[in-house]
Amino acid sequence: MEDKKSTENRKQVRVWCDGCFDITHWGHWNAMRQAKALGDWLVVGVHSDADILVNKGPTVMNEQERYGIIRSCKWVDEVVEAAPFSVELSVMDEHNIDFCVHGEDITTNADGVDAYEAVKKSGRYRT
Repeated sequence: MEDKKSTENRKQVRVWCDGCFDITHWGHWNAMRQAKALGDWLVVGVHSDADILVNKGPTVMNEQERYGIIRSCKWVDEVVEAAPFSVELSVMDEHNIDFCVHGEDITTNADGVDAYEAVKKSGRYRT
């Protein structure tokens, strides 16, 4: 068990998780629970309606509804609105993110490119 002094001096581990979160369900909540367990602070990026329309199709819930729902999740510490559909290292750096997590499902953007390609290449990706 860590003593209080070593805990105070330890760098906070910041984790990024992102998604559309349209018609949010148990699998989304469980993914955020698991992501939070990998660090100290969970930042969740929620994609805009426009970005989702280009990459997946129309949403059922609008972005304001989706932002609010994700903010209500007890494991979420911070929400980034209109997060890019393909994860950008610059956005992760802007929010001091140590690594990004995502499930085992394949996520591609409208061009057929892995939305997590840059993060995977950088070594800052966990499943």
